[in-house]
Amino acid sequence: MIRLYELRTEKGLSQREMAKQLNISQGTYNNWENSNTQPSIEQLINLADFFHVSVDYLIGHSDDFGNIAPSEQLSKEQTALLKLFDNLDTTSQKAIITLLTNK
Repeated sequence: MIRLYELRTEKGLSQREMAKQLNISQGTYNNWENSNTQPSIEQLINLADFFHVSVDYLIGHSDDFGNIAPSEQLSKEQTALLKLFDNLDTTSQKAIITLLTNK
């Protein structure tokens, strides 16, 4: 798929890690990323949800991420922090959550 590689590498994940997150085989994910096969509609939705983008953005139909912008009530600092957090790999995200929730 057009943007899978880009989105995966932005998160710092390997194909193996992505496959594990999506509960599929690495071969299946590799085939999607290399456009050998295509995910189902349900799988496209799961991918879009995982990457916080629209399906249109994911498949290259649009350059707009979609309706995923944080609430306008967030400050610029909060929005920047959410973007940085979202770009971290899952292990780093979990470590930060653990750090912040331990008192």
